Amino acid sequence: MKMLEADASDADIPVTYEDQKNINAFSKLNSRSDEVAELLEAIKKELEDTEEIETEMELVDEDELIMYKLDSTFVHLPAAEVLELLQESLAKLREKSEALETERDECVDGMKSLKAVLYAKFGTSINLERD
Repeated sequence: MKMLEADASDADIPVTYEDQKNINAFSKLNSRSDEVAELLEAIKKELEDTEEIETEMELVDEDELIMYKLDSTFVHLPAAEVLELLQESLAKLREKSEALETERDECVDGMKSLKAVLYAKFGTSINLERD
């Protein structure tokens, strides 16, 4: 977001306190949208990796001991138990992903409504598009 070179007709538009609040709200939503997009990308990568591991684990004998990482420690667990833990992990990752997608959509909707208000008042004097 940046102010563009103003035409003579747009140069005299006063910025009220309410306008500044809308600009700040747009900026916050834009920043949060970027943060959520990064988090969502990381969660989706982790989800993809975990799904791949789950597929591989389904091929392992149920009684075979597998090294599984719990926090910062590795423990030997039966393959069936590791598979259950992976499925729980997948469910949590899917929930996080859905929550982040919802939050991202809310940010986008909020930015759209603020864009309409700000462009209606400032026209080409303000740029709210990504560079």
